[in-house]
Amino acid sequence: MNEKIRYTPRLQWSKILLLTSLIPLYCRAQESEFFSAFYSRVANSKLENGNHLGVDVIDLNLITPTINIGKNTKLNNMFAYRLLNYNPEAMTEKGDNYPGSLNDIQYSLLIRQYLNDQWNLMVVPQLIVRSNFKNSFGSRDFFPALAVVAMNKSRKHEGLQWGYGASYSRDFTKNTITPLFAVNYTSSKYRVDVLLPIKAQFVMTPSKFWEYGIDANFETGIYHMGTKNDFGARYTRTISVPVGVTAAAKISGMFWVKAKVGMQFLREYDFMDNSFKVMDSQGATIGSSPYASIGISLRLKE
Repeated sequence: MNEKIRYTPRLQWSKILLLTSLIPLYCRAQESEFFSAFYSRVANSKLENGNHLGVDVIDLNLITPTINIGKNTKLNNMFAYRLLNYNPEAMTEKGDNYPGSLNDIQYSLLIRQYLNDQWNLMVVPQLIVRSNFKNSFGSRDFFPALAVVAMNKSRKHEGLQWGYGASYSRDFTKNTITPLFAVNYTSSKYRVDVLLPIKAQFVMTPSKFWEYGIDANFETGIYHMGTKNDFGARYTRTISVPVGVTAAAKISGMFWVKAKVGMQFLREYDFMDNSFKVMDSQGATIGSSPYASIGISLRLKE
């Protein structure tokens, strides 16, 4: 394996790809969408060794109704499931290893605490199970996470909120602490949703029945692999940066259909040992590739 090609992308992006998967759940809870189901297909793309690899993705998300505790505290339970299925195009060379099927199951508790007319505090503890489930289920399949974000409501610009905070996760290394900066703006014509370094979204809303826009995300996660492999890996880490254009239309009542097409960049997967260190010559950089997704969602009526 070409080590120069293999490690250059990781050295450049390891400083910023510190994704916490609980934040997109929080962002959806702030909108009217409370259920979604999506299927995505990433086209086969070339690895350094000449083989080709494609990915199928299934995403399910559910947010329960808000629970009010007194006048100043609101709670939401959030559930999510993601299946990543890596598909080699043909028989691979001996010694080549691929992530296979990876499961990501999440439970999050969104706590919104009213502080005053200008500030709100969001606290999101989360329990994640990430595994290929080829070994007996145990503590190594669990990946706890926590995010705290303080949001400020602008007094000069209606619909504008900004905030900052930090998160703890095991999404990129064993213990990752990520500073967060958020900007959210909503008007009758468009909305902006930015959470650095994780996501950026711009959506035009010309009517209540359809919308379109563009978004970019940094996606990474560590999954338990167990010990049933021939090269001693205990975990696998996946990385990708999807950028795409989206369009959504209201079907009837609460039902919406949404489609997205775009490209995934800076893709790679690594295998890690028992101490979450990347194993030499295990893993691969995957070429950029087009992707498409289609799904439905349920939104509260405005």
